[in-house]
Amino acid sequence: MCPPSTRVRQARPTAPEAAPGAGESACGLLILRLGRAAGVRLGAALAALEMRPHEFGVLSGLAETGPMSQGRLGERMRVHPSNLVALIDGLEADGLVVRRRDPADRRRYMIELTAAGARRLERARHAAEETEDELLAPLSEAERRHLHSYLTRVAAHACGGRSC
Repeated sequence: MCPPSTRVRQARPTAPEAAPGAGESACGLLILRLGRAAGVRLGAALAALEMRPHEFGVLSGLAETGPMSQGRLGERMRVHPSNLVALIDGLEADGLVVRRRDPADRRRYMIELTAAGARRLERARHAAEETEDELLAPLSEAERRHLHSYLTRVAAHACGGRSC
């Protein structure tokens, strides 16, 4: 169970508490542990498709927003520009994205998902959904919806209203 903060009173009802004897730990530590466990599982599922999590993130971002500048993509993913160049180079070499000069500003590159990238992304999304289903197996559908709602609110707060 995550102990309530001593600084902020809870204004909304909380989800059911953990089973007795589960031990108490700060929510941040639980989130960190869960993030690591989820990352390992997702990484293994993507590795079976010869993809890494950052590549999945780039392809997902491009599918959601359409073509975007290399700089905006880096900001959105919170990836350092030098690391992003290497990541995009690999995706481009595999034919999953194309990088073109922006006709509106020739100093800037636009990154776009290819048809092959969309097909690879679809397989990766399926693998990610299976991994998530396995991870969230102890939760009912209603509990999953509540968890998603809570995580969305916390992420919006933590990321200052920007996409994390």
